[in-house]
Amino acid sequence: MLRFPQRWLNRQLCYVGLFGVLFQLTAALHAWWHQIPLPHFWLLLVAPLLCLVSGLWSPLQPQQEPQS
Repeated sequence: MLRFPQRWLNRQLCYVGLFGVLFQLTAALHAWWHQIPLPHFWLLLVAPLLCLVSGLWSPLQPQQEPQS
């Protein structure tokens, strides 16, 4: 189940992933606005999405969340 984690490392991974996704989308919007070609944009989202998923999805979490 996906829910926001309580452990500090998992939470930090979520924050880093969210920041990375927002940064990449802002950079893509800037490049589109100024007509700068940005080939392979979707490959730039792999690392932030991996951070986000590893913080949210329990099999990939470095610190296991308490079950409630």
